[in-house]
Amino acid sequence: MSNSQDVKDPFREEILNGARDLFERFGFKKTTMEDIARQVGKSKSALYYYYKTKEEIFEAVILNDISTSQTQVAAAVRQEGSASNQFRVLFTTLLTDVKQKANKFGIFKTDLYENHFLFDNIIKKRDSYLEELIKDVLILGISQREVKMMNNAEMGLWAAMINITLKATAHKLFLEDDFNLTGSQLVFMADSLFNGVKA
Repeated sequence: MSNSQDVKDPFREEILNGARDLFERFGFKKTTMEDIARQVGKSKSALYYYYKTKEEIFEAVILNDISTSQTQVAAAVRQEGSASNQFRVLFTTLLTDVKQKANKFGIFKTDLYENHFLFDNIIKKRDSYLEELIKDVLILGISQREVKMMNNAEMGLWAAMINITLKATAHKLFLEDDFNLTGSQLVFMADSLFNGVKA
């Protein structure tokens, strides 16, 4: 059964919550399907009905976490009336969330270094959602004359550029212990990207 199905299934949620706990404590590599089945008090056969591999479970755990973060970011963005404020909230909230996860999921750093393939599909799904959210901010900005007119291709290019910046910054925040950005620094970055630095 695909992990794209409804995560509101009680047993599916139980699997993901149990697996998340094990991944946080021991990492991906050291956690086995047997461990997860034992954690949720079910047989391996029951586990395999929902997820065929440990990789599927790991992806579902991360995607579920990302979905929660995206919902929170989108809600925070919608509370702002201007495009500039929406962009600032989007940028700072996303990267603040990464900083928090770097502390909570520190053991995943080794997993990321050793198993890049685990994150490939996750990153693709996240990219699509985030770039659409960024384009929505642009559309609002154009309608309110905060942003110059752009065609669809230009909006897509700008959204992709911002996404690349976010990913590069998030990568450093998550993986490099000696790299940190304060809240005011994140605001400066967001405002500089949206407004430019031209006097």
